[in-house]
Amino acid sequence: MKTLKIMALTAIFAFIALSVSAQKKYTLRVNPDEGKKIAQNVIMAMDIETGGQKIVTDLTMGFDITNTAKKDNSFLFDLAYTDINMKMSGEAMEMTYDSKNPEANEFSKQMHATVGKLVDSKISFSIDQLGKSADIKLPEGVNLPFDRSMFENISTVLPEPAIAIGESWSSKTESEESGLMIENKMTLIDVNEQGYKVNVEGKMFGSDAKQVGSIQGFYVLDKRTCLTKITEMTSDVDMPEAKIKTVIKCQ
Repeated sequence: MKTLKIMALTAIFAFIALSVSAQKKYTLRVNPDEGKKIAQNVIMAMDIETGGQKIVTDLTMGFDITNTAKKDNSFLFDLAYTDINMKMSGEAMEMTYDSKNPEANEFSKQMHATVGKLVDSKISFSIDQLGKSADIKLPEGVNLPFDRSMFENISTVLPEPAIAIGESWSSKTESEESGLMIENKMTLIDVNEQGYKVNVEGKMFGSDAKQVGSIQGFYVLDKRTCLTKITEMTSDVDMPEAKIKTVIKCQ
C-alpha cells in the first residue's frame, strides 16, 4: 500500500513538472559575441528535372561568420568562405569544381570566374534582434545558387512575444532573383542543453500567387546567442519549367 502511494505521488509530481515546463515562456533574441568567429559547414543536394533531363548537384561549403559591431538594434556581420566544392552530373556529363584547385578543368575555371569571388571577398550583412537580415552586400557577378535570398535566410526569424513549447509564429520572405514568395510557420518543439529546436513548415508561391512548392525541416538555435547552429531542411518546387528538390544540412 505504501509503495502504491509513493508511485501515485511520483506520477503527480511528474505531471506537475511537465505542465510547468510546457507553460514556461522563452524570449528569443539575437545576442552574438562581438569578434567571435563561428564556423559553419553546409551540405546541399539539389535534383533538377527539366526538359526531360535530370541534373544532380552536390554542393559543400565552409564559411566563418563574425559579428563585427552593433549598430542601433542590429548586429553587423562579415561572412568569409573557406572552401566551396561542387559536383554536377546528368546524362553523359559530369562537372566538378573545387575552390582550392580552380585550374583542375575547364568547367572549374569557368565557375571560379564567378563563384571564386565569394572565396576572395567578404560578404557583409546585418541581423536585428529578431533575426531579420538586411543590408546584404555581395560581390558583383556572383551567380546562382548564391543569390541574395540565400543570405536573407541565414538567420532564423524569431517571434516578438515570449513563446512556449508548442507555440508557433510565421514569417514571409520574397526572392527578387527567383520571384518566389515563401511563407514559413515555425514552432518551438523542444528546449534542451543543445538549444532551441524549431520545426519549420513552409509554402512557396509563384508570381501568380499559386503554390509551387513546400518546405519541411528544423532549426536548432544556440541557447545563448539565438543564432542558427544546426539546419536540416528539404524543399520541393514544381513549376512548368522545372521540378527541383533541395536538401540542406548545416552545422
